[in-house]
Amino acid sequence: MDDLPFAAEEFDIIWSEGAIYNIGFKKGVAEWHRFLKTGGLLVVSEITWLTDSRPAELQQHWDSEYSEIDVASAKIRVLETHGYSPIGYFVLPEYCWLDEYYQPMQARFEGFLNRNGNSEEARKIVSAEQREIDLYERYKAYVSYGVYIARKTE
Repeated sequence: MDDLPFAAEEFDIIWSEGAIYNIGFKKGVAEWHRFLKTGGLLVVSEITWLTDSRPAELQQHWDSEYSEIDVASAKIRVLETHGYSPIGYFVLPEYCWLDEYYQPMQARFEGFLNRNGNSEEARKIVSAEQREIDLYERYKAYVSYGVYIARKTE
């Protein structure tokens, strides 16, 4: 994702759901700018704090998992700093996390463990994912994915 083979101003829109974190929000927003035509749209979803303060357990988890997690206003500032004009923002509803992401993942844990010989490494992966699920279920009022829509201005 950080070495894309596209030409400058090749696209009218870049749509990235749950993936920009692979290279980081700031880096993705900055680097993908060149691929958009002036007036083109960037649509990205990004893990986002919903409140200015949150339980320490949740804060510590996400600080260790993804240091760029922040509130929406900070993400919008990143967009503005990198030549975009924000035109929309919304939070993904709870069912997107539980019904569409976490529950299907949990349903595959046993098969994943079996395919990987119930190895210690596989168990660690499942344990880490289950911990994230448990944290979300307890603290879903504090964190979600925000969807950011912005237009390239320059």
